Formats: sequence, C-alpha cells, structure tokens
Amino acid sequence: MGLLPILALSVALSAYLMFSQINELHNLMTERAKTSSQQLAVLTEHVLADGHHDTLAHITTASLEETAVKAIGIYSADRQLITHAGPKSNLSITAIRPGEQEAQYQLLDDGMIIRQPIVSPAINTSAVSPVVGWIVMQFDWRHLKIHLYQTLLLGTVFLVLAFIMCVSLTSYINQSLASDLATLRQTIRKMATGPKNFHAHIPENGEFNEIAEELNQLNNAHQRELQELQRNVEQTNIDLRETLETVEVQNIELDLARREAVNASRIKSEFLANTSHEIRTPLSGIIGFSKILLKSELEIRQRDAIETIHNSANSLLTIINDILDFSKLEAGKLVLDNAPVNLREAVEDTLQLLAPSANEKKLEFVLIIQEGTPETVFVDGLRLRQILTNLINNAIKFTPAGHIKIAISSNQIDENNVSLTIQISDTGIGLSKDQQQEIFKDFSQADASITRQYGGTGLGLVIVKGLVEQMGGEIGIVSEPGHGATFWFTLNLSPCSNAIKLREFSVLKGKSLTLYDTSELHYQALNSLFLSWGLNVQHCTNIRDLKLADYYVISVDARTDLSKLLPEVTQAAVIITDYNEQSRDDTKHVYLNKPFSHIKLFDALYKGFEYTTKKQSQIPSFPNANILAVDDNPSNLHILGNFMADMAIHTHFAQNGAEALQQCREKTFDLIFMDIQMPQMDGIETSRQIRNSGLNTDTPIIALSAYLSPENPSQLRKAGINDYFSKPISESQLATLLSKHLKLPIVNDDLDTPRPVDIGECLRLTKNRPQLAADMLGMLFEALPQQRQDLVNAAQKGDQERLRTINHTLKGACCYTGTPSLKKQVLAFEQLLETAENGVDGQDVSALINAIDDLLHWQDQHDLNVVFEA
Repeated sequence: MGLLPILALSVALSAYLMFSQINELHNLMTERAKTSSQQLAVLTEHVLADGHHDTLAHITTASLEETAVKAIGIYSADRQLITHAGPKSNLSITAIRPGEQEAQYQLLDDGMIIRQPIVSPAINTSAVSPVVGWIVMQFDWRHLKIHLYQTLLLGTVFLVLAFIMCVSLTSYINQSLASDLATLRQTIRKMATGPKNFHAHIPENGEFNEIAEELNQLNNAHQRELQELQRNVEQTNIDLRETLETVEVQNIELDLARREAVNASRIKSEFLANTSHEIRTPLSGIIGFSKILLKSELEIRQRDAIETIHNSANSLLTIINDILDFSKLEAGKLVLDNAPVNLREAVEDTLQLLAPSANEKKLEFVLIIQEGTPETVFVDGLRLRQILTNLINNAIKFTPAGHIKIAISSNQIDENNVSLTIQISDTGIGLSKDQQQEIFKDFSQADASITRQYGGTGLGLVIVKGLVEQMGGEIGIVSEPGHGATFWFTLNLSPCSNAIKLREFSVLKGKSLTLYDTSELHYQALNSLFLSWGLNVQHCTNIRDLKLADYYVISVDARTDLSKLLPEVTQAAVIITDYNEQSRDDTKHVYLNKPFSHIKLFDALYKGFEYTTKKQSQIPSFPNANILAVDDNPSNLHILGNFMADMAIHTHFAQNGAEALQQCREKTFDLIFMDIQMPQMDGIETSRQIRNSGLNTDTPIIALSAYLSPENPSQLRKAGINDYFSKPISESQLATLLSKHLKLPIVNDDLDTPRPVDIGECLRLTKNRPQLAADMLGMLFEALPQQRQDLVNAAQKGDQERLRTINHTLKGACCYTGTPSLKKQVLAFEQLLETAENGVDGQDVSALINAIDDLLHWQDQHDLNVVFEA
C-alpha cells in the first residue's frame, strides 16, 4: 500500500514525459518538413524559370538524401510533372484547385505530404506573386517510431528498476516491522496465557521499544492486580466455606422444620378429620332428633326452639364441611372418583336443593345448556355438585333481587375430550377489581362488612377454586360493582356415549308444542330444552294466542294470578308455577313447581294426566324390607330406626363389626347401612368379610359416615360397598337411597309403576358385564311364554302347589335380572299365596299375567344386543 502511490505517480510521470517528448519530436519534424519544402521552392524558382530541367532532376535526387524525405515531385504551373524522385503514388496535385496559391499539408499514418507552390517574385510589390510551379514532397516518420520505441524501452527499464528498488526497500522495512511486531505479539501472548515474569525489549526500534516498555509496565500492573485478586479469592473462599457450612446447618434445620411441619400438617389433618367425626356424630344426633321432634305435636314456642336448634345445627354442619374440605385440599388428600354424570340432572338437583334459599328472596333460576353439549360426561359427580352448590349459594347470598342464570357450553377438543364451560351469573351487588383479586384467597371475603352482613367463613370460593384446579380446570370471575357477577369455570372432560338413558326423549321428536311464557330468560331455557328433544316450539306472551299444537306448556311466575289465567286455558296443559305455589286439585292440567326436573317435565308431557295420578309421595313405605343398621353410636341407630319405622321397614341393629358379621351369617337382608369408623373392626373390613362369606354376599351395602367424603373411594368399592353417604342423613335422602337400592315393591298407591326392564339394575346384578346381563335377560324371555301358559292352566285347575312352584321359579329369575315390574307382582303373588285361606283363583293371578305380558311386549320393541351395547 505504501508503494502503490509512488508507483502510480512514477508511471504517470513517465508516461507524461514520454508523450511530451514524442509530441515535441513530431512537431519538430513537421516544422522541419515545412521549412525544407519552402527552401526547396525558393531554390527551384530560378531553375524552373530558366528551364533547366536537368538541374531540377539533380536537385530532387539530392533532396532524397535528407532524413525523412521519401519522394519529391516538381510540377509546372499548368500542373505538368517536370521531374520526380522516389515513389510517386501520393504526389498528385489534383487536390489543388486552380488559382490556389497557399501551401497544403496532408497528414498520413506514417508521414506527411506537403504541396508547396513555387512563386516568382512580383515586379510590383503591391501585386500578387504568380505561381510558376508546385513542389510536392512526401515525408516518412519511420525513424520517429524507432526513436519512440527506444524512449518507451528506456522508460520501462527505468520503471522496473525503480519498482524493484521500492519492493526491496519495502520488504526490508516490512520484515523489520514484522519481526518487531512478532516480538510484541509474543509479549502480549505471554501476558495473556504464559508466565508473567518476563521483560520485553526491542533495541533496534525506538518506538516499538517504547511500546514494549508500556507492555512491561502493564504486565507489572497486571501481576499486582492478580496477586490482589488471588488474595481476594482466597478470602472469598474462606468466607464461602463458612457460609456453606452455615447454609448446610440451616438446611438441616429447615429439613427438620419441614418434617415437623409435614408431621404437624398430618397431625392437623388427622385431628381435623377426627374432630370432624366427633363433632358430626353428635350433630347428626341433634339434627336427627330435631327432625323427629318436629314431626310430633309441639307447642308453638317448643317448635320454634326446635326449628332454631335444627337450623343452627345445619349451619354449624356447613361450616365444619367447609373447613374439612379446605384441610383436605391443603393436605393434597382429596381423591377424585370419576363416573358418568348427567349434566342437566346434576344442575337440576343442585337448584332444587337451593330453591328454598332462593325463594326467600324471590330469586328465579334459569338453566340454559348450549346445543351440542354432551348430556353425560365422566366426572366426580359429588365434587361437581359441590362446586355448583357453592357458586350458586354464593350468588343467592349476594343477590338481593333478580335472577341467577346457569349457562353450560362446550368446545370439542378431540374425539374423546371436550372443554366444558359453566357460567353462574347473578344480578347482585357485584365486585370491584380489587375485590376480585382477593375473592379466591383463604379465609377472605370481598369486604370485612360482608362477613357481618351475610356471614360465612370465606372458604367457599377457596374450596371451589381448589376443586376446579385439582380437576384440571380453571376458574375466574367477571364483575362490576352494582351490575352483578359471573363466575365461570372450565373442565376438560370425556363424554360418555354409552350412558343409560333415563328416558327416551326422541319419542317427542317432530311433535308441536305451544309455550306461554312472559319471561324472556325462562323462554330461552325452556326453548333450548324442548329443541334438544326435537319439539317444534311456538312461543306466545298472550294467553289468548295459544295456537293449536300437540302439547301445551304454561310457565308463570309469582306475579301471575293463576285463578285469572287458568280459565283462559281450554286445552290440557303442563303448568309450571312458582316455587311456593300451593299444589292444586285439577283433573285437567299437570302442575310442576320451579325449579323443575326435566324428567318430570318429560313425563308430564308424554304421559299427560296419567303422570299426576302416579307421582311418588314424600315418604314411601317398604313393608317387606329387612335392613341391618351397623353403628357404634346408639343415637345414630335410634334415628335410623325412627326414620325406617315410618317407612314400615323391619330394622335390625348391630353396634360393631362382629355383631354385624354374626347377623349376616344367620339372616339375609335386603340392605345394610354400615358405619365406617368403629372400634375393633371398621366398616371397610366388616364389608369385605360380609362379601366373602355368609348369606349377604350380594346385599347392597351403603356406608354412612360422619366423614364428609371418603378419602379413597376405590377402597370402598374394593370392599364391596355400593354407595356412600355423609351423616347426618335426612328422611328424604334416606327414602331416595332406599328407592335406589331396594328392589322390593313399595306399598303406595301413588308410586310410579315399575318399568318392565331396568337396564341399570341388570348391569348391577351382573357386576357391570353387559353380555352376561343380556344372556340372563334372554334366558328369562325364552322361558316366559311357557311359564305364562302354565300359570293360566294352573289357575284354571286351582292347582295351588303348581302356582307356588311357577311363582318361585319366576322369583329366582327376577333375582338375577332387572325386571322390577315382574318382581313386584311375583312378590305380591307370593304373599297372596301364603295369606289366602281358600287359595287363589284366576282373578288373583291376572296382575302377574299382565306383568309377564308387559315384559314380552318390551322384548318385541327392543334388541338386547343393541340395548346393552349402547
């Protein structure tokens, strides 16, 4: 790079000098040629005038000896060639116009042609000199090119020598600099990675030597800093070792503290569970005996006091349940038990449970399920109902007036999973942004005054949040102060495609229905339900606008006067009334109270007035039932005994597991109520031994415990326990449990007629083996026609023994198949055979024959493989 400017300048200067020299030489030769032509013209003027042509030839020949002259020609004034020397190819004067008196110059590639006039001196100085002839001379510059090449050669040699000298000098300088730089690089490399005890010196170059001295100073400073750093590192290591020793001691202390905390948490959880059991047990007695007292004749003050005791005990029970749930969530001991759950039924059960609280504030419930939402999903039904109960109860608590809307929707995630979203909206007091951030925290409410005004422990929403998160979902709230609140939660669940249908809703598909409802919200809820059944709905808000249809539904609220409205309804209709509307005696219409069950609404539409004559009474009776109640607490046994005595049940008691096992070896029971926590042998072990031996291996066992929920539901199932219920149990809950698990006829004229086939019971009796259930039912169907004929023949002949034998065979078949209608008539006929003094006749056997006919008719309408495959 240093040589490049010098070389460029040298080349430019050399080229300029050579070009200038060549140009100067060319100009010099041109002027010389002009001078030569002019001198020759002067010389030949006298000779031409004298006419000595031989002298002209001699002159032209002599002129050729001059350098660069190639040819000469002399012409007369009339342009005739007089003499010539050299080639004459370019010596023509034809280009000279007549009368021309000026010299002409023609440049050639390698020379020049000059046409010079020969002028005779004029006599008169003022006159123009006459032209007496022309001299044409051709000059050749070949010798100029030789001189040019020589000049170029010398210039090139000069440049090459100069370049060689420069490169040599530069190489020497570069080598010297490279050596010094290599020394500096090696010095820096030693500073970076090598030993630090060195001294750099470059004697031949002062400037580089100064740099080397600077590096030496830098190295010395670096060594001092390294020594200082080493001392600091050693000191830091000493401090770090001391810190690590301290941290290790602290970790040991923390581990010990953590173990103590875990152990304390376990002890706390056990304490809470045991305390709960001990508290809930006397609470069960208080609630149970208060219910018994409320059924007796009391004075007004006594009834008020007992009702206060009953309500206070229930409130205390709710608080204890919240604390227990919170402790389970906190300890991570909450176990989920997923099973098929009908979403609409679960929400309706919750709404009916909370209806009294909502009715006190005149609040209306609205349930809307989006089209496409699966009817049944796999979820822990108990926990789902608990979430719904807490959220809806919370909405009731903080809503002074208006309505509460429950909306359910779903999004398909994949073939086996859906994202279920449930929203509970109210028209209550609402929440600010700050309150929304605090609402899900432990033992907190939106405002301290809320606890004083509305009560509560502040655990309800915390438990809901914990349950939702444990079920793999999320929960949130959207609210503004004074504009109500919407609590929402989402769960990822699997739909159940083979769930047993409670009713065949498709039988209403294509039918028309006219709906009268002045409330837009209630209309949306009813309309979505009817559309899911396939009904064509016509809506009207004026009772006089009822259009002709297959079914009529009249939905009213508390502001509607039914006494004025009903006379306008001429058609038989289903009347949906307010919650506190008194039941009416009407042979024309079917009445349902809000919140209603969709099953009851379907039955009311499909069965019409027949439904009203078969509704179940509040307290059914089971006169042929033998039930064993096992509990170590006498008060609990006493309460159960009182409740079941009102239902005409024969109750047997056992106060521990050993007594229960002894009685189960001696007698067959229709149902066993089992307490879980008992001394010596707990309820789980007792149930397991009952299943392994004795006369009650297939008897339904229901666990009744003071614990809120089982810690391990699968443990109960493995022990053979069919159901679980938390104490205290109400009379209506007891009736529901008995109706569910007892397969005995219920002596009540108002009960629903048992179905010919109960698919759920078929599966239960075969331990959820569909193929076995289908086979057992098929064997019964094969034998029924012949048994029916045998019954008819025996009745006609009055053969009591034959009737008894056939009935006993049918009873055995009913024990292994879910045929409640036939089983009811078989048991009734068996009782009739034992009590009839004069025997039975054809009239007495007709009910049993009708039950067989109903079963055979059901067989004609169903395919067993399809039913149990679904």
